[in-house]
Amino acid sequence: MRKILITCATLLTSLMALAQAPRGTASIHVSADGRSPLEGATVEVLRVGDSALIRSAVTDKSGDAIVENLATGSYLARVSLVGYQSAYTPAFTVTEAALSITVAPVSLLPRAATQLQNVTVTGRKPFIQKLNDRIIVNVESSIISAGSSALDVLERSPGISVDQNDAISLRGRAGVVIMIDGKPSPLSAADLANYLRGLPANAIERIDIITNPSARYDAAGNSGIIDIRMKKDQRMGANGTVTAGYGQGVYPKANAGATWNYRNKKVNVFGNYNNNYRKNLNHLYLNRNFYENKVLSSYDDKDNFAIIPVSSHTARVGADFFPSKKTIVGFVVNSNFAAIDRTTDNHVQEYDAHRALRRTFHALGTGDDHNSNAVANINFKHTFDSTGRELTADADYGEFRNRSMSTMFTSYKSFNGSPLTPDYRLNGDQDGLLRLRTGKADYVQPMKNGARFEAGFKTSFVSSDNDQKFFDLSSGLSRVDSGKTNRFFYKEWNNALYTNLSKEWKKVNLQVGLRAEQTRVKTHQARNNVDTAFHYLQLFPSAFLNYHLTADRTIGLSVSRRIDRPGYGQLNPFLFLIDVSTYGTGAPGLKPQITWSYEASYTAKQVSFTLGYSHTTDVQNIALLRYRDAFPNDTTKGDNVTVQIPVNLSSSDYVGLTVTAPIHLRPWWNMVNNLNVYYNYFKGNLAGTTLANGSPAADLRVNNTFSLKKGWTAELNGSYSSGGRYGYMMSDPQWSVGTGVQKTVMKGKGTVRFNVTDVFWTNLPKATVTYDNYVEHWHATRESRVANLGFTYRFGNNKVAAARRRTTASEEERSRAQ
Repeated sequence: MRKILITCATLLTSLMALAQAPRGTASIHVSADGRSPLEGATVEVLRVGDSALIRSAVTDKSGDAIVENLATGSYLARVSLVGYQSAYTPAFTVTEAALSITVAPVSLLPRAATQLQNVTVTGRKPFIQKLNDRIIVNVESSIISAGSSALDVLERSPGISVDQNDAISLRGRAGVVIMIDGKPSPLSAADLANYLRGLPANAIERIDIITNPSARYDAAGNSGIIDIRMKKDQRMGANGTVTAGYGQGVYPKANAGATWNYRNKKVNVFGNYNNNYRKNLNHLYLNRNFYENKVLSSYDDKDNFAIIPVSSHTARVGADFFPSKKTIVGFVVNSNFAAIDRTTDNHVQEYDAHRALRRTFHALGTGDDHNSNAVANINFKHTFDSTGRELTADADYGEFRNRSMSTMFTSYKSFNGSPLTPDYRLNGDQDGLLRLRTGKADYVQPMKNGARFEAGFKTSFVSSDNDQKFFDLSSGLSRVDSGKTNRFFYKEWNNALYTNLSKEWKKVNLQVGLRAEQTRVKTHQARNNVDTAFHYLQLFPSAFLNYHLTADRTIGLSVSRRIDRPGYGQLNPFLFLIDVSTYGTGAPGLKPQITWSYEASYTAKQVSFTLGYSHTTDVQNIALLRYRDAFPNDTTKGDNVTVQIPVNLSSSDYVGLTVTAPIHLRPWWNMVNNLNVYYNYFKGNLAGTTLANGSPAADLRVNNTFSLKKGWTAELNGSYSSGGRYGYMMSDPQWSVGTGVQKTVMKGKGTVRFNVTDVFWTNLPKATVTYDNYVEHWHATRESRVANLGFTYRFGNNKVAAARRRTTASEEERSRAQ
């Protein structure tokens, strides 16, 4: 660590000593029909070659806009204003010999009244956009997303899938980091899924899918980052939106929310609130087969019917203060409160090897869960000069609390239907608290000839206290179940340093980076008084290269090394009762997985091809094992008891090709196609079963949008997943079709949306898990088909101004707080 600190400090000092690179300016005049100057027009400077947005400005009363801080290179500008047709300038070039450029004047043509009636939304973003380093899902632009939850939108996004355990994977690989406004969520897979189910899609602006992040990001996430960006109004003055919706699947769903914003030259105050109610269905069927020496010894069939009503309140409030033109100080508080009432009805039939019924049992379970999460962030940004030299800093404090009261009542019957005694009754009282404290700072230094240097550090401390008590009431008296009662304490310290160096030439962009992360962990388990402690230091290099063959054809190469630390809940050794023959638990000895990721991309106009390969060691996998194989020293459970437990497999290899192809079929019909074809290969050894196998797979997403007359638009989406291998599990194919319509009303201030997701109710998961001594077949019925009706009303000033977006300090920690 000392060597890394000295190296970074030396590099920073040397680079700061270099002269600053010259930067250019571009002046643009915008008028109406070549006569009257237009105030408030948005001028966006785009880089020639990939159309990446570089800088933006707004015209003044004279119709003039000056765009500063432009590196040497070739650009064009896009000019837009509500009520006018957008226009583009000719390409212009900034050189060291010509740093001040006057761009040809732009004349905007007004939209005719009849034309405005035939166009639904002016400047509507496509649902899916492919940029150099990420795919953007513009949730606001999707008709089908109205009335849906955030989890529903994720499942319909390119390359993303959600399995039966609510684990989210990207392009067929687990280990994805979920961020909310640039900060990783600290929730467990189950709690995160419940949060996303309770988060309405109308609270989301967009979703960024980043498959190969740079060294500036936390090194977590072997398959990439999914960043959910919440809405934040970008208009001057006072403005906001009000939204309400109702959905009907098997059970009802409803949502309502509001956003508000006030912005002037000195302060920007913003906030939003959303209330969401969703009554969810999960009907799970399992067929479990047990073998001895590869000969069937017994099997059972399980029918588990669960109803899960979720009522959530999500709030966000913050402010940015502008004490000077170069300094911004801000704060933001995000909070979520959810109540989940679980009811499960589980019927099980057990058979012997000759298919004769041995016994049945019926388990009724209830759960009363309450989760309350809040994270406060303060942030600072100072721009030193017009070259882009800046310093940013963040500090976060967050608390995540959960309380769960549960009951499980199980009755048994013999093969002839006569009752068996005693019945089994178990009550649970689980209480958890996780606290995170993080801080980070980032510095950017432009250099000569289009070079750029970045450096920063981050420090974090996370602590959790989980207390679990179970009481056996089978005898009529309440007795502590010492085999399940436990308390677990966890502490983790992380420190990181990073540096990035980038350089732009006429046709080439290059970026190299290095991140060092030091981790120290201590745990204490009250039962048996078990303490563990370990620490490690890891280096994470990255490199990115783009070569512009022509103005619309680009080749890209990238490589990075990444780490996935176990979620905090995955290390928790508590034994959770799912039913009397199925348990769930964590593994304190679970190792982080390490991934080397390589990508090569080719973009021609708007069509892109990305070829990726990755190799992962100590692969984290959720395994379904016989209890005796997972815990050979514990003989208190029967032979037909299984446990769901996180494990490390030896390694995995992934190779895949992703194609994104937008197609403009007609002036009123646009299509975006996303295809991901890949092969996953796994190695490992669990329960005496050697794994050395792989499987090809493919995911296809097609999004069609139709701009109709008189303010109507429509959308038709389709998806297909071939299924594939993940460790010891093979999943079956799934497909779905969704459709919706939208109408603008109230002079463009209101929007009415109606949609139906998974019209044919076919997007239902099904899979098989195979070991030498245990085989499980399962399939689930979920409420993927829902009809939604929603309404949004926009009020206030519509004059657009730039608003800043922030990442904060607690990015990785929030995604791991399980």
